[in-house]
Parts: sequence; C-alpha cells; structure tokens
Amino acid sequence: MKKKVILTIAFLISLLPMLLNQYGGMKGVQEISGLINLLNPIGIISVLLFVIGVWVSFKNKKTNKILGALGTIGIVVSEIYQFFTWHIMNITGKISIHNSIEFAFPEFYIGLAISLIMIFVYFSIDKIVKE
Repeated sequence: MKKKVILTIAFLISLLPMLLNQYGGMKGVQEISGLINLLNPIGIISVLLFVIGVWVSFKNKKTNKILGALGTIGIVVSEIYQFFTWHIMNITGKISIHNSIEFAFPEFYIGLAISLIMIFVYFSIDKIVKE
C-alpha cells in the first residue's frame, strides 16, 4: 500500500504543471491551458493505465509494472503530441516545428521535464519501495 500511495503522489505532482497555461500566441492574450495535454485521448488513456497498473492487483506483477510504466510514458507522449499539433486547429492550420517552439511557453518545457523525470522516479520507486 505504501508503494501505491508514493507512486500516486509522485504521479499527481508530475501532472501539476498541466494546470498552467502552456501554449498561446502571447502571454495574457491567447493562453491555452496545459490541460489539453491531459484531456486528449492519449492523456486520458495514460492516466487510466497508470491507475490500473498501480491500484489493480494482477496475478502477474509484471502486468502492473508495464501498465504503470505505459501510463507515465503515455503522459510524455501526450505532451509531445499536443506540442506539435495544438496550434493547427487554433492558430496556424499547419504543422510547423517553428510554430510549436514559438508558441510554447516555458511552462510547457518545465512540465515536459517533470514528466520525463517522473518516468525515472516511477522505475526507481518501483525498485526501492516494497509493497
């Protein structure tokens, strides 16, 4: 139970930057919340995989590890997907790495770094903390 709680707290902390505005044309003019990273299908599935992997007990413990890992990795995939595509519908109408970089606020990069760190934290906690 201790391991599950620690993993869940770490996961929730890694999602906190998504509450900040991460994209937009200019600060204060057109800001888009990082929740779009979490509320797209990849983000939703990732959260579900993490919760199932951590809180549902399977006979084969590898299943739990794999599902939890897919959940944490999926959040990073969701952020990267949104980074490349959010402005297509909202501003530019085309895929452009330049636009992705130009319209992403520093909060996006902070959130992405925290999510990447969470992957390593997940595997570390999984090895260090006993059930």
